Amino acid sequence: MEQSYYRIGEVSRATGLSKDTLHFYDKIGLLCPEHVDPRNGYRYYSLRNLWQLDIIAACRKLNIPLDTVRQILSLQDNAQIVDLLMEYRQEALRRSAYYQQVASDILWYQEEHRRIEAQKDSPPVVRQVWREAEQVIAGRAAQGSQAYHVNMQQAAQAELQQAASIRRRYGYLLDGAGMPAGQVIKLREYVRTEGPYRWIDPDALYTIPAGRYAVFLLRIRQERADFSPLLDWLAAHGEEADAVYAEELGLQLFPYMDDYACEVRAHLKEKTQKGA
Repeated sequence: MEQSYYRIGEVSRATGLSKDTLHFYDKIGLLCPEHVDPRNGYRYYSLRNLWQLDIIAACRKLNIPLDTVRQILSLQDNAQIVDLLMEYRQEALRRSAYYQQVASDILWYQEEHRRIEAQKDSPPVVRQVWREAEQVIAGRAAQGSQAYHVNMQQAAQAELQQAASIRRRYGYLLDGAGMPAGQVIKLREYVRTEGPYRWIDPDALYTIPAGRYAVFLLRIRQERADFSPLLDWLAAHGEEADAVYAEELGLQLFPYMDDYACEVRAHLKEKTQKGA
């Protein structure tokens, strides 16, 4: 039976693939025209080539890498091809889970931004809450030259690099001695991520204790802030704080060190009972 051959333009029109794509497949040896006219050197595609292009198109719709497509074309055995595709399916499922996490994290970041914007004009209302103990990753205590931030980054580096999600909270242990003068003195910085910590040196873990907390929102500008709502509340209720934490309201990727909002949490001392 006489073999039919087709010029590249005809194949391009029949398959919808551009001539550049066909030239590329030829160049990398994925699909070469089956016939070369010895008289003029023109290259022609066969019906077998068109069938191979159908296979390539199906594989590309599945986003299968070209190296795997090359394997599929060379096998010419459906049973082996199924095995190869099942291996690729596992990779596709892994990628699907990854991109679902990416999409979820993007929505989370959007909500964080909305939360920050919504709190900008909120009045500073102090309330008392009970909080359970929680572990965070903290750097060594340090003062001056923002060494606390470098210490935290070193402690949390492995966890932040390996974590599947960008979701995290940054916070600080404050020196309460600076609050009456409106000074934000950071002794330690910490980061809290979702899920259990897997790549952290136990010495870098810090436990924020359970207990009663006086909590309010605070705007920090140029490392100064108005702590009077908290100080007035403590005085009015006869309470004392033995530790003060400031946790940033949300994650922002753009630098915002000179103006940001925190939730301040003052851990209240247990009151001693008087009497018999």
